[in-house]
Amino acid sequence: MSPIHAFDLGNVLLFVDEALFFRRVQPHCRSDTELTRLFPEYYERLRVDRGDDFDALYEQLVRDVELDMTSAQFRLAWNDIFTPNPPMLDFVGRTPHPRVLLSNTNEPHVAWIREKYPDIFPLFDHCVLSNEVGMHKPDVEIYRHVESLTGQPPEQHLFIDDSPQHVAGARKAGWHAVQFQDLDDCRRQLAALGIPT
Repeated sequence: MSPIHAFDLGNVLLFVDEALFFRRVQPHCRSDTELTRLFPEYYERLRVDRGDDFDALYEQLVRDVELDMTSAQFRLAWNDIFTPNPPMLDFVGRTPHPRVLLSNTNEPHVAWIREKYPDIFPLFDHCVLSNEVGMHKPDVEIYRHVESLTGQPPEQHLFIDDSPQHVAGARKAGWHAVQFQDLDDCRRQLAALGIPT
């Protein structure tokens, strides 16, 4: 029986240019602001990737660092950072069903991707998005949630993710997992596991 393939979204199916976001927003903050340090702290504390309100993060930046962008401008800077990875999307389309998308993400990104790249989410039988399920990688419960959807035991799942922490989390949960760098390397890793590509 072929394993159930689960895929990360960012930097696997869509390339993500986070530096572009920071370059766009930094000039709109108070001059002493270290946005690359501050933003991840706010993002984690406000639980944006677990379903809490992205606008609360915007409002916090307005208060704390005098952000002078409108909410719409800030969302655009946050969202317009994706570029598709066509070879990997083609690869997904050739893997057996059921397929799972497993991503740490947030409401603005999900809405943007659904609009700009409408063919991605329909590739999958299950889309497990951290902001919708209220849990995130690498915590074991999100992998267990996937298992509850597929009805299969941990060892029947294969995860492809660019993050070493998330790969380690999947392996800790009993899954097979490979760290994504590019499609050729991914195929080599899968072949080493005896998984046909």
